[in-house]
Amino acid sequence: KVIKIKFEYGCFPVWIYDENNELIENDLPPYLIGDNDIDSKFVRIQEIYDGLYLDDGKEFRYIGFNETKKRETFFGDLFLAINLLKNKLNDEYIMEDNKDFLRNSIY
Repeated sequence: KVIKIKFEYGCFPVWIYDENNELIENDLPPYLIGDNDIDSKFVRIQEIYDGLYLDDGKEFRYIGFNETKKRETFFGDLFLAINLLKNKLNDEYIMEDNKDFLRNSIY
């Protein structure tokens, strides 16, 4: 199984795919759900990502980071969470994390 980190508004940023690249789950592996270190970090990261959008019921649009420092802090927290997840994965999972792609996908 392959774990990918990617962002979509309102979705948890961890995606699990099978060997045919078909989505299994949009969550952490079952044995890590509720893990105090990992789960809370990814929930917070998703909250920050969702905050990059204006969604007031009338309008939905990307507004992005208003400060470079906040953007860099976000990526620091994200990469820390990714590394923590990698360290806790068992042999059942392969982590696919294209950090350059993640950086370029959030401008």
